[in-house]
Amino acid sequence: MQLEKILAQLKTNTGKFPHLALKRAIEEQEAITPILLSTLERLSDNMEELLDKTDYLLHIYALYLLAQFRESLAYPLIIKFFVLAGEVSLDVTGDVVTEDLGRILASVSGGDIEPLKQLVKNQKVNEYVRSAALQAFLVLVAQEVVSREQVVQYYAELLSKMGEKEYDYTWTMLVINSTELGAVELKEKIDKAFEQDFVDRFFIDQEDVNASFRLGTEVAMNQLRDNYRYTFINDVISEIKGWGCFHAERF
Repeated sequence: MQLEKILAQLKTNTGKFPHLALKRAIEEQEAITPILLSTLERLSDNMEELLDKTDYLLHIYALYLLAQFRESLAYPLIIKFFVLAGEVSLDVTGDVVTEDLGRILASVSGGDIEPLKQLVKNQKVNEYVRSAALQAFLVLVAQEVVSREQVVQYYAELLSKMGEKEYDYTWTMLVINSTELGAVELKEKIDKAFEQDFVDRFFIDQEDVNASFRLGTEVAMNQLRDNYRYTFINDVISEIKGWGCFHAERF
């Protein structure tokens, strides 16, 4: 299958999973990578194009393929894409943000956490995108790229600034992630977050945190390493073949 045909089959959603086109795209990694990178860069400056073309999917495939390729050049482009997308991030990427963006960012980061910190800090970015950046830290810890201590220290700094900003979902995610890390050393700050109503108790309550902390850090870390949500993107085909948009006949 020629590159042009691969891209044509990946450009829009036909309702059928493009298994062969994705397989060939992976085989043609060297040739297709520059095209995927340029796609993200072009669309970052033309977000209205994505809003107008709801069946367009090449940017989604680009995110996952570049993550599987561990393409470091994609790192700043993916961040730029979601910074410029602002509040329409979820409109143009669907469930990718809440399901896999953290894993995608971690996969292309090469262990460089400074861009993730800047993304979390940027209040103009959608709160769920910033939460995904927080989750990327857990992926890097689980995959032993970044130390647990380094992330706990960073989370402590964020929790210390909690009263300076209004509530959004990133605070809840910060508590969830701290709990996943078994960060007992942050318990005082987490308790304060609950006292100040900075945590959405629908997602996690104080007893959830306490129960996890009672199990100990070692148990928490073992669970983290065994959790699929904290793995790199390794196989695009298996990651997305079950998506509902490819199986409309089921519904």
